[in-house]
Amino acid sequence: MTNSEEFKWYILQAYAGHENKVKHLIESQLKVKKMAELVEEIFIPSEEVTTKKHGKTRTNQVTYFPGYILIKMKLTDDLWHVLRSVPKVSGFVGGEQKSPMPVSEKELEEIRGQIQSGLKQAEIDSTFSAGQKVMVIEGPFAEFNGIIDAVDQEHSKLTVLVSIFGRSTPLELEFDKVKLAE
Repeated sequence: MTNSEEFKWYILQAYAGHENKVKHLIESQLKVKKMAELVEEIFIPSEEVTTKKHGKTRTNQVTYFPGYILIKMKLTDDLWHVLRSVPKVSGFVGGEQKSPMPVSEKELEEIRGQIQSGLKQAEIDSTFSAGQKVMVIEGPFAEFNGIIDAVDQEHSKLTVLVSIFGRSTPLELEFDKVKLAE
């Protein structure tokens, strides 16, 4: 059993959008070099986000810090060289390249707290709110401007009040059928 105090969190910078690929490359390199015991955990701060577009529900993995991977490890010179030689890795963040600065447990817990609270899902869900001016971008009322009267987050729909022949008419529209008006 290893002393867990020797293991510290570090931030590794990778090409944005390639975080999972880099994680798998690191894991395979650690097995090949027989260094897996030096790494306790590889963590990519991300969250599953559900969006609804054109009537279809999609679930995507949204990364909090594109291009950054957190690794809890016992940093040695050999491990440093292995990590730096992984394709699509730019280097470490913090400190100097030869002696990177570990991330505090407090900072890591803040990141994990954001993920557990569903911060990215909340950002996507809160795009629209009552009283905002929007323009219809699709359908028979395209190019019409209106005011959001109600937001139905559960079904990803809005009730928009549009002026037709001088009368305020409510339209029920999906989120992707409108955009915020300037």
